[in-house]
Amino acid sequence: MLTAGVALVCACLATIAGLVGVLALRPSWRRRGGLLRFGIVGALSATAASLLYLVHTKTGDAATLVISDIAMVLAPGLVFAGLGSLSGGVLARAGVALSLAAAVGVVSTTVGMPASLAVKVVVVAAACGLTSAAAMQPAIAARRGSRLLAVTMAAYGVFSLCRAVVGLTTGWDSPLYRSALSVVPTTVAGAALVLLSGIALLMILSDRSAALATQRERAAGRLDLELGPTWSVGLGSFGIVRAALGPARADRMKDDLIAAARTLDPDAVVDATRTGTRVRIDDDQAAVEEALHDRLIAAGWTPGEVNLVSIEAAASDEAAAAVGDGAGAGAR
Repeated sequence: MLTAGVALVCACLATIAGLVGVLALRPSWRRRGGLLRFGIVGALSATAASLLYLVHTKTGDAATLVISDIAMVLAPGLVFAGLGSLSGGVLARAGVALSLAAAVGVVSTTVGMPASLAVKVVVVAAACGLTSAAAMQPAIAARRGSRLLAVTMAAYGVFSLCRAVVGLTTGWDSPLYRSALSVVPTTVAGAALVLLSGIALLMILSDRSAALATQRERAAGRLDLELGPTWSVGLGSFGIVRAALGPARADRMKDDLIAAARTLDPDAVVDATRTGTRVRIDDDQAAVEEALHDRLIAAGWTPGEVNLVSIEAAASDEAAAAVGDGAGAGAR
């Protein structure tokens, strides 16, 4: 058992080190890495559960057993919550995960073994089932790695249900349970869960196939009707603006304008001089002007500075070129 426990701890620590290293190597993931952060904490929970259970088997301390049971439920529960960063509902999912962990904690505190063990393995199976189902939702299922995560969580959920069924029918001390479903097999299965889940999360975060497919469709012109008309937004006579307001202020205004345009259209294409951009918005010119006006005023622009912005309907050939350029930039 000690060897299996050490193996799980080493596997968890290696996975966590890898995930932390990815955050350092890929700064863009730090900004959108809610799923990764939940995954890291989930791996830590799995490690803590294993360590505390080892302590409980050596000392018989009841508190370490309760905390271990809570951590075991949180391990898949946190991944379930983290998937909400891609499909929505992070707080609601985190509430579900915490409620399941709290329920197991109460049962482990008030009810003795083996009843508390039966409750724990059933709840762990439920948490794994929720995570498996969440990984196959449309917002995630198209990503590479989603199926690996779904299958891994489903397999561990089935393993946990088998523990409950065999323990309740043949006894928790039966030869079948001890040989195939007791602490050592569970530790090995937990190590596999942590490693495979970590790999799946990295694959999900690194996959851009869905975004690239959308860009290719735009380049082919198949999404023109859905995206709405194209508007050319820019600072008129940027050289004059730079001379009048100074290089620092002019450059800041240029960045503010691009940022404001991208709040209206995340795929807005910046022109070669970075003094303007083209956006696709299904609205008329007045609505676009009003939306940009509000955002630029909020960014600290004066009304006079806002009046320097020009908004015109982009020519159809320019729009097609802008979409093609955007798709090419995404592919690179």
